[in-house]
Amino acid sequence: MNVTKHPRDNPPLEELSDVIQKSLEASFANATTSVVQCPDLRQPPFNLAAPGLSGKPCIADIGGQPNLFPTPNVNAKYSLLSLAKDMQMSPTEGFLLGAGAAPFHDIGHNAELAPNISWKSKTESPGFNDITSISINNETRVIQVGQDGTQSCERSPSANCALMMNLYGSNGNTGPVLKITAKARTGELNFTNCIRLSLRDFYGDSRPISLGGAFLLKSGKAKFHVMPDFPDPDNLPFRDRTQLEKEWLTYHVFDAPVVCLTVMHSADPEGLRLRMEHTHCFDADGNRKGGHYHYDVADGGDVEYEAYLHPASILYRIDQPMA
Repeated sequence: MNVTKHPRDNPPLEELSDVIQKSLEASFANATTSVVQCPDLRQPPFNLAAPGLSGKPCIADIGGQPNLFPTPNVNAKYSLLSLAKDMQMSPTEGFLLGAGAAPFHDIGHNAELAPNISWKSKTESPGFNDITSISINNETRVIQVGQDGTQSCERSPSANCALMMNLYGSNGNTGPVLKITAKARTGELNFTNCIRLSLRDFYGDSRPISLGGAFLLKSGKAKFHVMPDFPDPDNLPFRDRTQLEKEWLTYHVFDAPVVCLTVMHSADPEGLRLRMEHTHCFDADGNRKGGHYHYDVADGGDVEYEAYLHPASILYRIDQPMA
């Protein structure tokens, strides 16, 4: 697969905090942004596969929506561990989180995926090509909807993925991070776009910022979509994006708490056809809720968020579709 590498020139965390704070104050009745020592994100309610977001932070955009529309590319199959190798991560220890498509070739149908996986070496010479040399903690969730419309959120049976993937990677260590809280939305932007557009407006195309991490929908409700299985061949290709978004995707509204794994970019000056924001979520207290985050609902008045984010030092573009 073709892999390109794009370094990021990040401002200090304190500067990013100040920039984001101003935007949040315009969109939420109560909001705070600060630089803190990351709490242990393995603990409830986050239940992540590693304690933190620090240590060689990087982001990758893999594949893309052209692998789904207008006709699914069933050859676009990936391994999270192979992608970690493409991201030049160490097999000694590491952590990936993000959003993408589930491994249809493993589970038998198309679905959403919330990658959440860490690893540590078991031998003196670990390698991604020898999974016996590393200990894997795979907390990745598959979010799917059955033919009867029933939704489930379950641990993935494999460390694979497909079609499109947006990943934040690090050593998984604790360290300084951006802590963002927001309550009672008063503006039109959703939580993630409020953050990334504040960075776009301040830094423009000349200094793109790529962030990743996790946030908790602590209270309120939010709207999510979940991809069903691929249509039968007689209904392909998709006529247009309207058919895909309005006739094929399924939409759901769920109450908090929901854990959300996010990757976002302020700009795409290299023309890499990045997915500018991608957030997938899973149930914090059960096995049903989750999907692709859109926005909180009920006018946002009772919504509350808590986020821990970190900028990536390097962006990798992997297997970029030609179309």
